[in-house]
Amino acid sequence: MITKAEKRQRLARWIRGTLIVATLPILSIPAGCNRAHYRQRADQEVCELVNEKVVDASAPAIPSVQMRRESRMFDPFNPDRPPMPEDDDVAHQYMKVLNGKKHYPLWDVNGKTNTAENPVWWQYLPLDERGVLVLDANAAVRLATLHNTTYQQEIETLYLSALDVSTERFFLGNQLFAGYSAAYTADGKLRRGGGGNSSSTLSNGVFSRGARGIALQRQFTNGAEMIVGLANSLTWQLAGPDTQTATTVIDFSFIQPLLRGGGRDVVMERLTLAERTLLYNVRAFERYRTGFYLNVTVGRNNDAGPTRRGGLFGGAGLQGFTGLGGGFGTVGNVQNNAGAGFGGGGAVPQVGGFLGLVQNQLQIRNAEENVARLRDNLARFEDTLREQLTIIPASQDAIPSQQLQVAQARQALISAQATLLQSRFSYENSLDNFKGTLGLPPYVCIEIKDPILDQFNLISVNLRDRRAQIGDLREDIGDANTIILEESVIETDKSTGDKFRTLVWSDTTAQAISEIRNRIERLQNLRMIILQQDIQEIRTDLARLREVLPERERSLARLREMYEQERNTVCALLPTDSLDMALLESTDLPSLPDSLQAELDKIENRFLQREEILKKIDSDMQSVLASGQQQDKRKQYETLRDQAILPSQSLLAEFAEDALSLQVLQARARVESVILPEVDIAPEEAVEIARVNRLDWMNSRASLVDSWRAIEIVADNLESTLDVVFSGDIQNANDNPLSLRGKTGRLRAGLQWDSPLTRMQERNQYRQVLIEYQQAKRNYYRYEDAVWQQLRSEIRNLRYNQYNFELQRYAVRIAAQQIIINEDLRLIRENLSLASGPTAARDSVSALQDLLNAQNTFLGVWVFYEAQRRNLDQDLGTIRVDGENIWVDPGPITSEMYGFPRATPEVILEQETQTAKPWGGGEILPVSASVAPSDTLYRPDNRSANEPLSAGVQVAPQVQLR
Repeated sequence: MITKAEKRQRLARWIRGTLIVATLPILSIPAGCNRAHYRQRADQEVCELVNEKVVDASAPAIPSVQMRRESRMFDPFNPDRPPMPEDDDVAHQYMKVLNGKKHYPLWDVNGKTNTAENPVWWQYLPLDERGVLVLDANAAVRLATLHNTTYQQEIETLYLSALDVSTERFFLGNQLFAGYSAAYTADGKLRRGGGGNSSSTLSNGVFSRGARGIALQRQFTNGAEMIVGLANSLTWQLAGPDTQTATTVIDFSFIQPLLRGGGRDVVMERLTLAERTLLYNVRAFERYRTGFYLNVTVGRNNDAGPTRRGGLFGGAGLQGFTGLGGGFGTVGNVQNNAGAGFGGGGAVPQVGGFLGLVQNQLQIRNAEENVARLRDNLARFEDTLREQLTIIPASQDAIPSQQLQVAQARQALISAQATLLQSRFSYENSLDNFKGTLGLPPYVCIEIKDPILDQFNLISVNLRDRRAQIGDLREDIGDANTIILEESVIETDKSTGDKFRTLVWSDTTAQAISEIRNRIERLQNLRMIILQQDIQEIRTDLARLREVLPERERSLARLREMYEQERNTVCALLPTDSLDMALLESTDLPSLPDSLQAELDKIENRFLQREEILKKIDSDMQSVLASGQQQDKRKQYETLRDQAILPSQSLLAEFAEDALSLQVLQARARVESVILPEVDIAPEEAVEIARVNRLDWMNSRASLVDSWRAIEIVADNLESTLDVVFSGDIQNANDNPLSLRGKTGRLRAGLQWDSPLTRMQERNQYRQVLIEYQQAKRNYYRYEDAVWQQLRSEIRNLRYNQYNFELQRYAVRIAAQQIIINEDLRLIRENLSLASGPTAARDSVSALQDLLNAQNTFLGVWVFYEAQRRNLDQDLGTIRVDGENIWVDPGPITSEMYGFPRATPEVILEQETQTAKPWGGGEILPVSASVAPSDTLYRPDNRSANEPLSAGVQVAPQVQLR
């Protein structure tokens, strides 16, 4: 007989044991189970998953989702408990009181911040001592990689895609659920069922969100599901009846689908799709990363990046399945960055991105040089007008005609200055837009400085400065001569009636002559600089020309060869039968450096000879100043005219002419030295290279298989449900929770069958997925067509610009020749003491505008060609970037690089006459009156027209390579 004291001791022991059992789960919780722990575990698992899918070990590592400290996007605060950002005052009231009820009071427990960007990112910008960010192409790409938000978003999308894989792997792994619950219950004495007595009980047991208090769940890849669980409850009566109870149940359930929902094809599809999607996304990011370089440097549209199927509650993205549509999303989605080439009529090819900004810079410099030339042109017409004013012209319209030429030249100068201002305005707008591409705010001061287009500085900065200095001296001397003319008076000879000028000596006249003499001294210094620096620089340009001549001759020879190959070809990539082959001849090229050298020597000799002329002019003006006032006012004017006005103007004109000749000579040498990087590949070869190397093509092929595989997945829902069910449990035999006995157990086995009587929704989904598969197939071959079109267009564009480059080179040469001819015509009329011709101003302006257009187009063709060469490298799938996203230049892109022989007329003819066959042999049945077009299909050899195709027959067309 158990006494009450023993019962109380026993109850005390049970309570102590229960409390120990209750505290064990709490004490067993790992210390790392906080927000940071889960975030770090997720980062580690994603890194491992992504690295599994990287195929090219030589490619740069996939960037981490964590941003670098220098980035504008970097968050310096605790990532798991970030401070609250600045909120709208009105909206924030709803986080305090909502519908009259107090809200959560600890929203600001993590602090507040008034900035969304890294507050110290500015200090990491590599600013120079002026506070200016100086960028070349590589620095721009590095900055964009660091700050561009879209680039970071693509990394994060890839990260989330890896989380989808982690989720799907979890669904097919062991899932353990365990927890604990405890409750104290007090009942009053009048509570129904209490027997008129009050009572209090303490109960505890296992608890979890799983199927059981403690549960182990597992879904097998063949569709089977198993759950093993433990349910336990301990209850003590603390007041009232002195009782205690214990209940323990261990059970299991196993279900194996045999028809619907069974089989690895269905069960593993979500994980398969998630794993394959992560592979696609790794490839898509690799292609996006190389395309990102092109977006920054040449303005190419970004290639499609990673795309996530799932979501926060989506897993692999198969919930609410409506078919896979066109697959992964890249099928039939090929962007064509080849452009349409450039038309005639002076169209200037233009690219975007960093290279476009450098191109704009150079075009602005060309426009500035054009303004300088127009200013010189105006000065020449003004000089002629002054010379006409120093004499009495034979015809009455000579001076008005010359004044008209001056007005036209001045109008052209004003128009050119307005155009230059517009160009600078557009450049600054483009620069602000480019800052957005880099991820920088518009207020950052940026200076674009890159040597890539230095070869198109056809006239050196030093020689431009020299021309400007001569122009300033010419303007100063012209102003001084104008003062002298204004001091003179026109008189009439009473005996003959002839008009002449007289001059009374004054301090103003003496001051003007002193100014001319001072400028002549500066001109002497300028002459020495031209001889010692500028002419030597041009000799260096001529040496460079001699170095590149062999490559120029090879390039022209290859263009002539391509011209001959395609001239009589049907459906040629670029018909060139109307092209003037004389423009591709190189017969005069070997002698060009010597002829330019001879011309340079002549100019140098003229500058050497001018030393004595300068000394004589200075001496004559010194004599004029020393003699002062003469008795004969007419003689006074003629002395000044012959020893100051005309000699100084003539000398400045000669300096300006020879400076222009030096510029034209230097431009000619530099124009002939520029070469295009070699690109010589056939479209058929390019497509085969892309088929092997393009990551988006790999994804498109795999996506088509995803659509095909979906047929089996959806068709599974049309089947009956037939499951094998096996379950059982075992319980404790008494109040001891551990007294489990076999006699208390239960086993249950059976079958569950559901007939397929209602399959309307499943039927519609099945028909949908069949149609979508056919759509996906069509999208795929349309994708292949788009790749063909894209590569043909790019190669055609490159070939067109190879020809066009030589045409524009010739155009620059002709435009420069026009300027020289106009100058020769002016000198002839000047030597004959004639005014400028009636169209002289317009001819000069037209020649200068032609030169500006030819320079800009010549530059634009090279820039666009270079952009297309980089695009071709991307679209072949052969592009490589280093760890900083900087492009690794492959050099020449030719057939030999990829193992193809160089095209010859014989090989091309063989290609055109060779009949292509589908894969697997066989024949293509022609469309005839007896066969409907829909029945015209590939039939292998020795197979009847009515016999269906077997699964092993390959019917996709294969391009026959030479």
